[in-house]
Amino acid sequence: MATSAGFRRLLCGTIVVAWALSGRPLLADPLRLVNDDYLTLYENDKMSGLGVEVLRQVFAGLGREVSFERFPTKRAWMMVVRGERDGMVATFRTIEGKRFCSYSDEPLIQDRWVLFVRTADIGKLKFSSFDDLIGHDVAIREAVPEVSEQVSPELWSFLRQHHNMVATNGTPVGLRMLAAGRVDYAVASLTYGMSEITKMGLSGKIEPLLSRSVKEEGVYVCFTKARVSPALVDAFSRALKQFKQTEAFQAIYRKYFP
Repeated sequence: MATSAGFRRLLCGTIVVAWALSGRPLLADPLRLVNDDYLTLYENDKMSGLGVEVLRQVFAGLGREVSFERFPTKRAWMMVVRGERDGMVATFRTIEGKRFCSYSDEPLIQDRWVLFVRTADIGKLKFSSFDDLIGHDVAIREAVPEVSEQVSPELWSFLRQHHNMVATNGTPVGLRMLAAGRVDYAVASLTYGMSEITKMGLSGKIEPLLSRSVKEEGVYVCFTKARVSPALVDAFSRALKQFKQTEAFQAIYRKYFP
């Protein structure tokens, strides 16, 4: 594992070279990033969470100040598109998004989407194939085209064909419906879903089925092309990759996903 001091020296050298090549001054205004609830927590008017903690460390190593704000997904995205903020903490690469954003080459994390069931149904309900879902209502978040594409076009089509898809406007809604017995399955990101289960006091009542994933995909930081230079995006991506090799990153990850 890289040492903290060595990591910071490497990052400082990276950013100095990158900004020298870009012809831009090293000192700049603090970066203003936004996000919804994905990989972030919001308590007592302060944001925390894996995404926030990792980005604070990486940008500190790059000698850049950074601030974070929380908004609903669509509003956060539009603020980035309009150039009102510098980027979004955790999102997914989409065709629409690439028109306005530069994504880091290195993902923040690699996430997977799975089906959650009530703990009482473990052993009764399974997911080895789509046919296991026939006759059972499944809660699934509607996609926000600019920020996230459909979790799985094949699953989406299958559920619509069998009239058992319950579209929601967010993962927490689907998990609450599952806990209340209104649906039998809920589709969610494994990391985000487990985090929300803890926040909602549903630990021990809802469990993920890990035998099969619905989808696996990288989660990325996006930067608006209107305000952030390609050199900074490249430097950030290299710095993030290095930071993920450190014990500091592993400690943050274990903190939120023990």
